[in-house]
Amino acid sequence: MKIINRKELENLFETLHPKLDLSNIITVEDEELSQVLHYFLFLKQFIQDIVANSPFNYCEVLYSRYYWFVYFKNNYFVKFGYDGGMVQQAFMLIEDLTHELDGEVDWELLEKINNELKTDY
Repeated sequence: MKIINRKELENLFETLHPKLDLSNIITVEDEELSQVLHYFLFLKQFIQDIVANSPFNYCEVLYSRYYWFVYFKNNYFVKFGYDGGMVQQAFMLIEDLTHELDGEVDWELLEKINNELKTDY
């Protein structure tokens, strides 16, 4: 399973020119973290457009969405401290994956993502 990387996301942003709905997110006073949060929102809000206009399939977008949220969450914890709401959001993303993929979740990939992005916070 391919995770959509930063360069590919930037190319998709340039191609699709998304107007992200930022009304229900936290404001982060860190440019890097803010950009990563926008990657997550883009993958969440524009999944159909991404699938229709790129080589990425639905599953790749779902797993990439999880990847970029965990990346954001872990780095947020390092810079600003623990936030239980973000942990809950990560669990909700796993529930969404389970629902969207009819229970056919690649648990090894989720574990790999969590291990790869693990930080000491």
